[in-house]
Amino acid sequence: MPPKDREVTEIPDEPSVFESLIGPEVQWARYQPWLQDIGYSLRPRYRPGWKASWVNGKLPEHKSEDGLVLHFRALVLDAKRESDKRSVALKLVPTHTQELPIWRYLTSPDNLADPRNHCVPLLAIHPLPDTDQYVLAVMPLLLNYETPYYETVREALSAIYHVIQGIEFLHERNVAHLDICTQNTMMDPGANFFPKGFHPIRPMLVAPDPDSPRLIYSDPTSRTLSNAKYYIIDFGQSVMFNSNERHMITGSVGHHLNIPDFADEDKPYDPFRMDIRALGETFRKGPMQQYAGLEFLKPFVLTMLRDDPQERPLPAELLSQLLRLIESQSVKSLRQVIHDGAYTPEHVWEARVKRIHPVQPPIPGLKVEKLKPIPLRRRVWVRLRWTVESVF
Repeated sequence: MPPKDREVTEIPDEPSVFESLIGPEVQWARYQPWLQDIGYSLRPRYRPGWKASWVNGKLPEHKSEDGLVLHFRALVLDAKRESDKRSVALKLVPTHTQELPIWRYLTSPDNLADPRNHCVPLLAIHPLPDTDQYVLAVMPLLLNYETPYYETVREALSAIYHVIQGIEFLHERNVAHLDICTQNTMMDPGANFFPKGFHPIRPMLVAPDPDSPRLIYSDPTSRTLSNAKYYIIDFGQSVMFNSNERHMITGSVGHHLNIPDFADEDKPYDPFRMDIRALGETFRKGPMQQYAGLEFLKPFVLTMLRDDPQERPLPAELLSQLLRLIESQSVKSLRQVIHDGAYTPEHVWEARVKRIHPVQPPIPGLKVEKLKPIPLRRRVWVRLRWTVESVF
């Protein structure tokens, strides 16, 4: 088991200049009093009168929570919902686009009832106090779907399956996402993935004491033990059609701009087939490049990368192919470690002792060989080891 507290020991090469708010942080700090009034609290850095804790303080900047600076998306910031202390993300959504109508439709009660729906839930919408050009949308606080690392083959396969399932749901609702990429593919780690919690800017760190900025390492468990869930976010470039009005579109969009669909800017392309290419690019540049042990997936991913859009499989075909691929793997191969973190062996053994299903989150209809029970002597030894390590 991980030690109870591990101090942050890294030392930056040069001191930063984050003693003042920068860029989009200034705008969020201006909204802080209003956000507090409607029930959302921000981190100390964005509260009135904030001063960098490491200036004349006992902790250096790299060990101070308020030294972690907003650097990902100017329009998104984490917060705490006061009514239930839930961690949420706040997003400024432009009102002149179709993002909000599409998002509301995809997360309507009827659509949320579909287990294949992996669209990030829309928890609330608030008009801004100073402009009608944007509204404030509230959603769960999520992590990138590749953070932290996948530990085993089964974890990567499950993530890929559920992301494709989410695209299938979108396309059945006549919505083309048009910006599928690593940045827009997210994970809800649940309560067990980071037992000590995680920081939204650097998930492997946490400030456990609300009265202190002191950061410590937050050692995660694993996707298998926490039953993580996967989500698709950001419908800012998405298009939605009536069922009988699907048509080709023009214009380069998204993160993957060097694809054949955009070779001729004046030539229309199928937005749904473009989604499949973007999905393939996301997997190729993500799990396929970063992990050994997933080579058997290469032919599957290459089908999504075909230059001719009409030769790319539909989401339902991809799910069927992937299901067969997973079923062709033995339980032993599904447990194969593809990233050997400090506590990966313990995670793998804990999953075996608890006889957790070989693929998490479970895939409906998946047929895999039955789990073999671990001999009693070995189970006792593993449990004793966990007990001793948790004490010392």
